[in-house]
Amino acid sequence: MLEPSDPATPEASPPEAQANPGWGQPVAPESNGYPPPPGGVPPDGAAGIPVPAPRKRRWWVWFVVLTVVIVGAAAGLFGWVLTRPDPVAFPVGACVSLEVPGKPVVYGCGDGKSLFSIVGREDLVFPVDGACAKYPDATRAVTDPAGNGEKSGTILCLAPTRFNTTDPGALRAEDCVDVKNAGETMTRVDCAAPSSPAKVVGVELHTKLPVTDQACKQHPAARMAFAQSSLGGRAIVVCTNDIDASSMGTAKLGDCGDRNTMKKVACTDPNASQRVLSVRTAFGKPAHPECPDDLGANSVFTRGNDKTDLVLVVCMGPADLSDSRYAVVGNCVTDNNVRATSASATHRIDCADPRAQYEVTDRHDSDDNACPSGTAVSLTYGPGTTTGLTICMRRR
Repeated sequence: MLEPSDPATPEASPPEAQANPGWGQPVAPESNGYPPPPGGVPPDGAAGIPVPAPRKRRWWVWFVVLTVVIVGAAAGLFGWVLTRPDPVAFPVGACVSLEVPGKPVVYGCGDGKSLFSIVGREDLVFPVDGACAKYPDATRAVTDPAGNGEKSGTILCLAPTRFNTTDPGALRAEDCVDVKNAGETMTRVDCAAPSSPAKVVGVELHTKLPVTDQACKQHPAARMAFAQSSLGGRAIVVCTNDIDASSMGTAKLGDCGDRNTMKKVACTDPNASQRVLSVRTAFGKPAHPECPDDLGANSVFTRGNDKTDLVLVVCMGPADLSDSRYAVVGNCVTDNNVRATSASATHRIDCADPRAQYEVTDRHDSDDNACPSGTAVSLTYGPGTTTGLTICMRRR
């Protein structure tokens, strides 16, 4: 017979319920925003619920990028090697010799054989010299020797180095130069050379025609000028002075010289016959009379050459300052009572000297012997370096 159940005694639970006491209880929602499924929260990934996948390392991406960069750089370098131009055999700044005319050979710029430096490279034009006229220090122009039998299309513009002793473009102030044939050859030498070279005052580049005119105008202290033609129709003018102290080329006002040797001597030297009255340079040989403004002038020394227009002019008179040529109005003259018939026998004397016989009353630049009334005697000198001279005197 069945007994009624005790309402206070709960029925026994299934084993599963005992093993999972939490089932059937409310569960809080997961933080990922998905509501829990009925009956509780299943394990991760169950029932198709998405779960973020763990991050994987992407080192292979960087490896690919690096590989592409390296391959690209290598390809570019290889292409540049294949297409780069050949190195210039004769670059600007290189030094060369011309052992064979027109055939440059490169040497180190400290080598004594490097007579020229390359100051420019220009496209081939004719005449060849015209390509280098823009370079003021260039004195030679040659074609760049092309390889493989090809025709060169480049001109090398060359300037002389200091190893070059025969190119006037290499000369500098204070250099000494041995000049031959009015400048056809000029060689830099030691200033103590026995050839008594000329000392360089300066070097001028002349570009305007005629290229040797106004030689050494930029260097007024120069007393000699020599010129050589250069490229492009230009000329190099070398301005110099004598290094030989006895040369009349070094003469200055008051110096004396020997008229026979045309060398400077002391004014007290018995051979002193001329006294320097003025020194100047002129652009062209001066016309006669060369010394019209020099009182007492009776000779002139000129020096120049046909390569330039510079001429040195030295006006001279008697070395003896008592010569009558120096007499002016008011001076006294004597003939030492020899009644000389030549002007050369007379000379100036202090008017207080008892030997003073005549007093100058007129002097004019002509040998016309035209004197005012009262003239007792006159002296005349023919024209030459001056227009002549007449000195009129009265007796004292």
